[in-house]
Amino acid sequence: MQNAFGAHLDLAVVMGLAMLMVLACPVAEAREDDICRLFSNGTVIRDPDSCSQYITCINFVSIYGSCSGSTPFFDKEKGACAKTLADDSSCAVSCVNATSQFVADPKSCYGYYYCLDQETPMFGTCPQETHFNATTQTCTRLYESECTASDFEYCNIVKNNVNFDNLQSCANYHVCEKGVLKTKTCSSQYYEASTGACVAKSQVNCVAHPLPSNVCGKDSKPYANKFVSDAATCRGYFFCAAMPDNTPDRNPTWNHCPQDTFFDASTETCRSPNLVKCTEDRCDGRSLPFVLSNTKGCRNYLRCSEGITLDEMSCGNLFFDEAKGGCVHNVVSYSICT
Repeated sequence: MQNAFGAHLDLAVVMGLAMLMVLACPVAEAREDDICRLFSNGTVIRDPDSCSQYITCINFVSIYGSCSGSTPFFDKEKGACAKTLADDSSCAVSCVNATSQFVADPKSCYGYYYCLDQETPMFGTCPQETHFNATTQTCTRLYESECTASDFEYCNIVKNNVNFDNLQSCANYHVCEKGVLKTKTCSSQYYEASTGACVAKSQVNCVAHPLPSNVCGKDSKPYANKFVSDAATCRGYFFCAAMPDNTPDRNPTWNHCPQDTFFDASTETCRSPNLVKCTEDRCDGRSLPFVLSNTKGCRNYLRCSEGITLDEMSCGNLFFDEAKGGCVHNVVSYSICT
């Protein structure tokens, strides 16, 4: 029997079975749950559905390839096709005891397999904005998702010592060391999936900000319905809801202030940036190309580009007037730089 791992599920077969509400073949566009959203550009991993296939990550999109001929297997450590593999135990999706049923794709939330028999899984994908639900055997809306793709054994397909994103925290990333998944943390920075490196927090578009220590108070004195700084950006904050058991909120909601405003923890409001002392990137969310620095003296300013500080400049003996966008003789005084 021809190996069917990685084959696309025939839409007509599925519609005839009427077990899934809508099916669609994958297209070459980034999806929020494509496995390549975790990897830097050009990373090559083994396709978990087959020992003979591999995935190249291009701009967070999975591009599939396969090995054949005298080198029919893909070796994840060598990143190349090989004659044999030392271990092929993790090379296939199991259809054991699942004949004529659908099983979840281990590497994504929207993928699934239809088991023609106990040896032949055929691949298919759910439409945009839906996930596969193994319990109901259908593609369901995201809020009904039971996706467990995060439980996937990545070290079966990823080369050792290759960094990849940990979606649970902006500051964390994963790496396989001798086949064991490890979690690493960027010190005072955030992990950038596109480059596979730790960079300035302002360069990473991420809402999974790590919770500051005792963000919602201590067990002896929890915060109730209080807004607190996210300690990572000038605009971001957490909302600590009152808990029924009078304990700190363990999962506070993150949000951020509108453009050209910063979060002020003392008033729990969004205010003009020049009224808020913030040591994070003060170009975050600013529409002006030059903004006042919080360096003492009110003589320095920041050059901004797309919400990120390029550098800090000085007016020398003059003062920086943000409204005029330049250095002036008149004394300029704000609490953030006095």
